[in-house]
Amino acid sequence: MSLINGVVALRGLLELVLWLFVGRGVLVLLAGSPGDRNGVLRMFDFLLRPVRAVADRLLARIPLCRRDLVSFLLLLILWFGLGVSKFFLAAS
Repeated sequence: MSLINGVVALRGLLELVLWLFVGRGVLVLLAGSPGDRNGVLRMFDFLLRPVRAVADRLLARIPLCRRDLVSFLLLLILWFGLGVSKFFLAAS
């Protein structure tokens, strides 16, 4: 597998995680406060659990209520960076 294939795969995985964050945020806005009875919200929490565990370790000083937003923004910046690197790898 070449380097550009790895970048594309990693960028696709990041895009999936970013859409999970967006979907969870929209669901919380539509459903009101997050609760344990909402099965779809629990599914989003289950799928985002590894990302949140890494964010808890890396972003321990940031308050818990803002940790999802900061991790979303960091992943978005990483996604854009991988897009730029894919562009330069394809150009060379």
